Amino acid sequence: MGEFETALHVEPASNGKPGADRVLALTHGDATVLVVADGAGNSRRGAEAAEAVLRGVQDAVASGAGLERAETWRAVLERCDAELVSSGQGGETTAVVACVTPRRVEGASVGDSELWWFQGEQAHALTEHQHRKPLLGSGGARPVAFEHAWRGGTLLVASDGLFKYVDLRRIQEQVGLADVQAVALALAALPRLASGALPDDVGLVLCRPSVSRS
Repeated sequence: MGEFETALHVEPASNGKPGADRVLALTHGDATVLVVADGAGNSRRGAEAAEAVLRGVQDAVASGAGLERAETWRAVLERCDAELVSSGQGGETTAVVACVTPRRVEGASVGDSELWWFQGEQAHALTEHQHRKPLLGSGGARPVAFEHAWRGGTLLVASDGLFKYVDLRRIQEQVGLADVQAVALALAALPRLASGALPDDVGLVLCRPSVSRS
């Protein structure tokens, strides 16, 4: 078994439009790279911008250079911003990318998607200093690097479709479930209205140490 167990889930909003949230988890050596990108406006161009971020991260992981440095990921997001503008594609997106090792979490973010660390009663937003705007694809995005020492607990990266509609305490209650796949499904269901409708796309990635390490 690997160093970490992960779960990914995307649930589109109940508006009949194709979802624009994109998620990814990649492994390179003892590192796992987590990505959430939320295309602006739930639009086709927003979805394409989010997909461009995933491709940029995949290319960086394939190169294997500097993955455990937060500055690497800030540079990757800056490059995505510039490439989206030069392509003339017109879409914009949020992004959170985090490289997780047994020792640290290193990454960068821009927009209103967030990365939280949970352990017991503790909860900390690793993306608390990010700039909500401008987004990637605007040409003026200002990704902020972050780092955090960790030796356990659960990391949750998610779009605002979760964090905007759900109280942190309710999220904390679900994160404590034993099965990481069950956690992902439970979290994605939390924003549903009484009618059963989902007001926004929900995209999320969970990561925790594997059972063999705990």
